Amino acid sequence: MRKNNSLILPVLIIMGIALAFILWPLAHPGFYVSDDGEWMVIRLSAFYQSLANGQFPVRYLGRLNNSYGYPVANFLYPGFLYIGSLFHLAGLSFLDSVKVILGMSVFGAAAAIFFALRTRFTVAASCIGSLSFIFSPYLLYDLYRRGSVGEVLAICAAALALLAIEKGWIWLLAPSVALLAVSHNTVAIIAGAAISFLIMTHKDRFRFIAGGMFGIGAAAFFWIPALVEKGLVRFDSIVISRPEAYFIGMENATLLGFSTIIAVAIVFSSRKKLVRRDAVMVALVVTGILMSVAVSYPVWKLPYVGQLVQFPYRFLVLSVLLGPWIVAMALERTRGWQRTLLCIVFLLIWIQGAGRELHRISFVNRSTGYYTTNEATTNVANEYMPKWVSDVPLSRPVETLEVVDGDVSFKSRTFAGENINVDIEAFTESIVQINKVYYPGWGVTIDDRLIPIHYDNALGVMRVVVPQGNHRLEASFRETPMRFGADILSVASVVGYLIWIRKLHKRT
Repeated sequence: MRKNNSLILPVLIIMGIALAFILWPLAHPGFYVSDDGEWMVIRLSAFYQSLANGQFPVRYLGRLNNSYGYPVANFLYPGFLYIGSLFHLAGLSFLDSVKVILGMSVFGAAAAIFFALRTRFTVAASCIGSLSFIFSPYLLYDLYRRGSVGEVLAICAAALALLAIEKGWIWLLAPSVALLAVSHNTVAIIAGAAISFLIMTHKDRFRFIAGGMFGIGAAAFFWIPALVEKGLVRFDSIVISRPEAYFIGMENATLLGFSTIIAVAIVFSSRKKLVRRDAVMVALVVTGILMSVAVSYPVWKLPYVGQLVQFPYRFLVLSVLLGPWIVAMALERTRGWQRTLLCIVFLLIWIQGAGRELHRISFVNRSTGYYTTNEATTNVANEYMPKWVSDVPLSRPVETLEVVDGDVSFKSRTFAGENINVDIEAFTESIVQINKVYYPGWGVTIDDRLIPIHYDNALGVMRVVVPQGNHRLEASFRETPMRFGADILSVASVVGYLIWIRKLHKRT
């Protein structure tokens, strides 16, 4: 790396201006129209309600699914939900919490990529490479068309992992990997594989492998239950998308990132031999591009590939994350007027593409209640609904408790999220229905005695037999032994990581 630190301040100012240009819609009142953005605000508000009512880790969102609840947080990336809950606790609205996560993720990723590039390239090349990230068409697509807060946060986590590897900061890798694992399921798989390749080509690979394992262990509270219990929900039996319908084609070819493609072409045409690190970066970027276009269709026909990744364009996260390395490399392989011309071409591509994307943004300004009372499922095809639910409810129940058979009088009752307490007077042996979808972790007691739960009905809700007499019925959602074991593994991994890092620090 060649030193030229006098340029760092003006370069950071340039990057700051670029970030302000890209992120200004986040400062606009209301929220922009996108595929998922507002749904993520709704999910965050439901998540916070369950968290505030004492459920931790949060797995079952009782307000959603028309207040029948279901275990969506057990399967879908909870990272932004925990971070957003902290922001809301600090005083931000749910809407602003999501905006702040998006903005901080882009800012953090841009900074991480710049300083990762500085380990290999000049300040000027690192700046141009970082600008290629900031103006990346797929990043803007994720931000403003899809509103995919999970993917954007995952890109930031992966960028931090890249910084850790290139800087040799072993201490940073475990938190970055843990954040990646809980930020977005699919991006964690794709970016995680890329990070693994980079680690395996690092001179200090064994310590980085150890750091990565601590990060994976710290996220065990999420990924172990999600994998073990995947068979309990509809995910494996539902076709969410047909990969062949989501390849990048001529109509959306700009998502490939023309500046990255030009940079790849320059690198390939250069006579200068690639060092191993550069070759790995080029291979990963090219793989990401190829997997997003129709030429890779045979790969998508393999078992589980389409089911796990769903949308081929998601492989472009590799181009977003590692493309800046190729852009910086291409810039350093040109000289004089050719370098100047290349910079001008890049800037024209970026400004034109970003301007077109930002111009199409429209906004909606809704009341807070729209987000905090909305009871939708917030996912695509109810793929995380338990298998035993044959009829997904279309409206909320009149009451949380109802009598299916017998004669019962409900006395005092307390409903606090996934905690239900009620005094019952049963004049005959009766069947009481609790209008919450059953999922392992729910337990019901009568007079402090655990009783069987029946859920073999179309809605998959809980029914219990109440004997004649006066009773105290309590129902609550708790951790199962398997989930509790995963929680313990996460805590142990964090503790082990802190001890390990301290020992490493003492040796150096």
